[in-house]
Amino acid sequence: MNVNGIWKIEMLGPYGWESTATAFLEDGKYKAGSRNHYAVGGYQISGNHLEVSAKYVTHGNARTMFGKKASKMDLEFKGDIDGDRIQGQAREGGSKHQVTFRATRLAELP
Repeated sequence: MNVNGIWKIEMLGPYGWESTATAFLEDGKYKAGSRNHYAVGGYQISGNHLEVSAKYVTHGNARTMFGKKASKMDLEFKGDIDGDRIQGQAREGGSKHQVTFRATRLAELP
């Protein structure tokens, strides 16, 4: 399954879905960012299941995520691919807190 492309990443918060980043997935590499952070890592696909592991760095004011407030985190995303949508759970390292995420493909890579 090919997930190469530009993706909108959203997380489900107390007020609904929040757009958190724009991600670029290409040949096992994951790169994402927003106005306050960036994340770099890799991903693996098994069937229709995607697993992402990335280093997250905040360069603005750190927000509380996954039960802690930190400028650097190790993030894990595990989800199921359904065409141009991915949905699953995100967590910080070994944290017990999970957040539901979804990704929507915005475009193919040039």
